Formats: sequence, structure tokens, C-alpha cells
Amino acid sequence: LDSATSLIQAAKNLMNAVVLTVKASYVASTKYQKVYGTAAVNSPVVSWKMKAPEKKPLVKREKPEEFQTRVRRGSQKKHISPVQALSEFKAMDSF
Repeated sequence: LDSATSLIQAAKNLMNAVVLTVKASYVASTKYQKVYGTAAVNSPVVSWKMKAPEKKPLVKREKPEEFQTRVRRGSQKKHISPVQALSEFKAMDSF
């Protein structure tokens, strides 16, 4: 559980770093312009045409009522009579 939460936290930190880098790149590309000779051209270095995607949660949260009502079926246990279990041990002793 600790390793999973640390992986999730590392992924969140990485995504935040990516977002900050893209924001800084956008600001830099719109603030600074290409220089041809002595005159500055008004066109930006990079043209940004993409719309930023909507933020989605990194981990899907479950509703509390769904979490409590979920029941998982365990493997079915074989019911062995005690006499049969003892007969297996007796068979091993004969070897």
C-alpha cells in the first residue's frame, strides 16, 4: 500500500512538473520574439494551437456506498471428513 501511494504521489509530482514546464514554455514563446537582423518580427517563436485538455483525476475515487456494498466471493473450501484426512496420513506412513 505504501509503495502504491508513493507511486501515485510521484506521478502527481511529475504531472505538475510537466504542466509547469508547458506553462513556462508558452509564456516564453509569447513573450520573446524571433530577431532577424536588427528588427524584431511580431510572430512568436512557437505557435500554440492546441487547447489544453481538461484535468482528470489521476486515481478514480470510489463512492463510499459502492465500496461498502462490494462483496467478493472467496474460493470454495472442500469439506473433508476427519476420517478421510487421517487415512491420508496413514497411507503416507506405509511408504
